[in-house]
Amino acid sequence: MAATPKMSYPSRRQVLSHAGLLGQMSRFACVGIAATLTHVIVALAATWAFELAPLAANFLGFCVAVSVSYWGHLRITFRVPNPQRQHLYRFAVLSLGSLAVSSLITATMTALGASITVTMIAVGLIVPVASFIAARLWAFTTINCQAPPKTGDPL
Repeated sequence: MAATPKMSYPSRRQVLSHAGLLGQMSRFACVGIAATLTHVIVALAATWAFELAPLAANFLGFCVAVSVSYWGHLRITFRVPNPQRQHLYRFAVLSLGSLAVSSLITATMTALGASITVTMIAVGLIVPVASFIAARLWAFTTINCQAPPKTGDPL
């Protein structure tokens, strides 16, 4: 008789780790949706109420949305217990990097003849995933700020 293969089940730690990651991804998506809605609402309101030009209204909406996104990811998605100035700087770099990546994808795909619909689907799939990874692994990680040892102090 052949031996029955042993079933391998994930450990409780593995299950909780995956559940935590899925929760974090869900919170990331919710904050992203809130920031996107903020962007659109502010841009439309600025256009209608203050008769701002579309580009100016879009820029204002983007700035407000980046604020919502930063605070939402800091406090809700990644639950940073002790925010530091470096988190803000890193998030600013991440936001500008995301803008650059989405622009590069758009320019490249449209130059190659892709429709704007297909291009935006690519942007919508690639940029949030890349942003989540960068935010999780870099922008919102805990930063150890220890002072360097004083001269003459033993290490």
